Parts: sequence; C-alpha cells; structure tokens
Amino acid sequence: MLKEVFIDALKNREQKISRLKDSNHEAILAEAATRWIQYNPSPVACRPAGVDSSWNKRAYQGLNLYAVDAVAATSGNEILASDYKVEIASSARREFLETMGMNMEASVAQKASETGKTDIICIDGSIVARLKRAEPASAMNAAKKYGNSVFIAKSSESRLQFSEIGSRAGDIYYYNRASGSSAGYSTPVAMHTGYGNVTEIYARLRESTPMLRLEVLRSISDQEIRELLNSISYHSVGGYPYCLKLAHNDCKIGDEDLDRIASILSLQNEHGARDALNE
Repeated sequence: MLKEVFIDALKNREQKISRLKDSNHEAILAEAATRWIQYNPSPVACRPAGVDSSWNKRAYQGLNLYAVDAVAATSGNEILASDYKVEIASSARREFLETMGMNMEASVAQKASETGKTDIICIDGSIVARLKRAEPASAMNAAKKYGNSVFIAKSSESRLQFSEIGSRAGDIYYYNRASGSSAGYSTPVAMHTGYGNVTEIYARLRESTPMLRLEVLRSISDQEIRELLNSISYHSVGGYPYCLKLAHNDCKIGDEDLDRIASILSLQNEHGARDALNE
C-alpha cells in the first residue's frame, strides 16, 4: 500500500503543492514583505529561563495512569522551579491534562521569576492557543502568573494577520517566504483578549534559521522588540533559545518513562492483553 502512496505523491506533486497557493498568494506575500523589518540582533548578556511542560498517559483495563510535569530551567540547566503530578484515575482526557500542564507552567514561571535569578522568562508555545478554551477567571489568573514572560512557538497555525485578504495557510508560512532567509521581525499586531492585550510578532534571530512566533502580554514598541530579540538571542542555538531546549529535555515524559512508573505501581502487565497478537 505504501508503494502506491509514494507513487501518487510523485505523480501529483505539482498539483498537490499548488493547493498551498491561494488566489491571493502573491498579493499576500507582497503584503508580508512590507511588514518585515530586517534586523540582526546584537546579543546582550542576560539570564534567561525556559519554561515547558509535558504529559503522558496510558489506559489499564478501565483505569488511566497519567503523569504531568513542568519545569523552569536556565541556559546553564539550573532548575529554578518545578512541579509534577502522577495519578491513577478513571478518566484522564487530553484537555484535562493540557490544562493541568498549563496551570503548572504558570505557577513555575511565577516561582522562577521570584527567585531573582533570571532576567527573562521564555515560555514554550502560544498563550492564545493555551487559553482559548479556558474559563475567563482561570485565563486571567494564569496571565497574571505569567507576568512579563515571552511566549515563543516554533510553529503556528494563526491566521490573524492575513485571513482578511484570503490567506489559506498560517501567517508564519507567508512571513517565511516573504522574508527570504533574513534575520528580523514583523510589524507587531495587537490582539484584545479577555485577559489583556497580547502582541504578536514573527521573528528570525539569525539569518537562515527557523521563523519563530513571539507573544507578549502587553503593547510593545519597536525599540522594546529589538531589546527583546537582543536578549533572547544571547543564549540561542540555531535561532532558538537554548533554555527552552533544556526545559523541554528536562520535563519530557516519554513512553519509557511511563513504563517505569507503571512498573513501580505494578501496572506494567495486563493479563492476556497482547496474547491475541503473540506479543
């Protein structure tokens, strides 16, 4: 079957790629180019900390074993704050675990800020995406804990900036192509949410590195954007803050990790569960 799938991709390559290009493709690229400001960040010494969370779960004959954690790590891999929870429950929906991870991140970010050992807190992902389904009170509480943190996403489906002129892909797609490989940032765009103003910026910290989507919980001037890029580029590797990479590695809960937890709790073997497959 896979052979036919590969052949179809080869035969219809151009047709499939053309679907990415909407009728306004060139016009959108031109608009994105006018909003792109070339700027090579000058790294400024600072003490960044990255915050990330992770979760994993497994079903065991009607029960669910899950683990959730969050961590704040510096570029020197010093853990400034952390939180976790391991539980066996009758239900563990994805939305529940994601919300728990988000709340842990907010608390960890607040604790890391209070240590006085960091100048800037970088959060992995998007606050808009995280708080989209949250209750107003919960969203407001999380936003307060995040404070002046900057949210940094490696990918994005946001169509905030070009949807009105007929975009089909996310904004990051157009900025990636309109900017070539130059370092710089996009003209900031403000969003009004129930938990305050959020400013969205697309940026490339160094030439020929991946595009990033940045969000800050306030209005921000052009000079402040440059200062922010100077700070987060100080300890960046391949155009991405190293503290976020370390935080991701420190908190990631893989299947093998869950296997170890299951073994400790004597849940690693379900009688007869794989017998039919001879596994």
